[in-house]
Amino acid sequence: MEKSVLTLIRIASLPVAILLAGLAAAAQAPLSVKSLLVWGGADADGEPFLHPAFVIESPPALPNTAGEYRITGRTGGGEEIFAFSFTMPVISDGDGSSSFSFALPVEPDWSERLVTIKLTGPGGTYTLDASSDHPMAILLNPQTGQVRGILRDPLAAAEAAAGQNLEVLFSRGIPDAEAWRR
Repeated sequence: MEKSVLTLIRIASLPVAILLAGLAAAAQAPLSVKSLLVWGGADADGEPFLHPAFVIESPPALPNTAGEYRITGRTGGGEEIFAFSFTMPVISDGDGSSSFSFALPVEPDWSERLVTIKLTGPGGTYTLDASSDHPMAILLNPQTGQVRGILRDPLAAAEAAAGQNLEVLFSRGIPDAEAWRR
């Protein structure tokens, strides 16, 4: 019998179950495209945060309501290459924190041009850039694309994937050149 690698962990105040539910809902859509997974939230004090961004194959999952939060992607010269305003729902059984996850359809030039991702809201601003160092790995079933685990420790991710025939996606913040070529 194959050992299950499904790992549900809590990342900051974002229950991974919420991310998985959002990605599962997106998986019901008919067309997967190369997308940028942008996800994060605001803690109980309202301070925004972002998790590392990943390049994934997924149906688009875009904000459906405008709101007080704004996510932007910019080039090194400051040119805005994407921007969305959205409402961030509060986690109903949590501590007052809130979370979001979006799968943004990738434009061909983003791999060379995307330098920062910024989340701005009432509680402040959080930026991912080349200096971000928040290592995280997503374990995927390569045949189905099903998320089998999300880990903060890259070595633990490699060990979990070994012998399980799982694909490991890795990011420290902004996806690197290899992630865009995948």
